[in-house]
Amino acid sequence: MDAIVWVNIVLAIPFLIAFIAVPLWMTFRTSQAGPDHAEAHAYLAGTTAMATARADRARDAARAAAVAA
Repeated sequence: MDAIVWVNIVLAIPFLIAFIAVPLWMTFRTSQAGPDHAEAHAYLAGTTAMATARADRARDAARAAAVAA
């Protein structure tokens, strides 16, 4: 093989290593903990509280209407 082919191979090796190593490094440097669902739990608790309050108001209004009739 010509010298230009060997130079090309030698220069390609660091790029291939970087192409493989950088994504692996980015994957393994972060912790493998699960996602934090605290915001979702707070949102669901808030919407549940609002729905419960709305249902309570509707029930109380229905009772008041029934008592008044």
